[in-house]
Amino acid sequence: MKKYLLFGFLILSTFGFSQNYKTAVGIKGGFPGYGSLNGKHLFGSKSAIEASIGGGSNTIWVQGLYEIVNPLDDKFNWYYGAGPDFGFFSSKSIITGERNSNFILGVSALIGIEYTFEDFPLNLALDTGPSLSLVPSAGFNWGGAVAVRYAIK
Repeated sequence: MKKYLLFGFLILSTFGFSQNYKTAVGIKGGFPGYGSLNGKHLFGSKSAIEASIGGGSNTIWVQGLYEIVNPLDDKFNWYYGAGPDFGFFSSKSIITGERNSNFILGVSALIGIEYTFEDFPLNLALDTGPSLSLVPSAGFNWGGAVAVRYAIK
C-alpha cells in the first residue's frame, strides 16, 4: 500500500510543476546562514523574492532578497539581487557567566544561476555575493550557497 501511495504522490506531483515554476521551497546551505529553510517566489517573468530562515547554536537568522531573474536558455536562469539580513544570537561571557543577547542586522547581495528539471519538480541553485554586517559591529564577508528546492507551478 505504501508503494502505491508513494507512486501516486510522485505522479501527481509531476502535474504541479514546470521549467517555469512559480514557487520553489526547500533548503539552502552556505554562508551566511549555513543551513536554512528557503523559499523563492517569482512575480511575472523577471522578478522574484527569496527568503531564508535558519540558525545554529544560540542563533536564529532571517534573510529576505529581491531578485531580478534572466533566462540563459530554456533550462537555466541567472539572477542577481539584494536584501536585508537580521536575527538574534546569544552568547555566554567566559568571565562573568552572564548570557548576552544581541541583534544582528546586515545587507547581502548575490548573483547566481539556477536549473529547474523539466521532468521532475526540482530546482537547483548556486549563488555567491557580499554580505555587510551593520549591527552589532560593522564587517564585510563574502559567501556562497547551494539551494535544493521543490518547484511548484
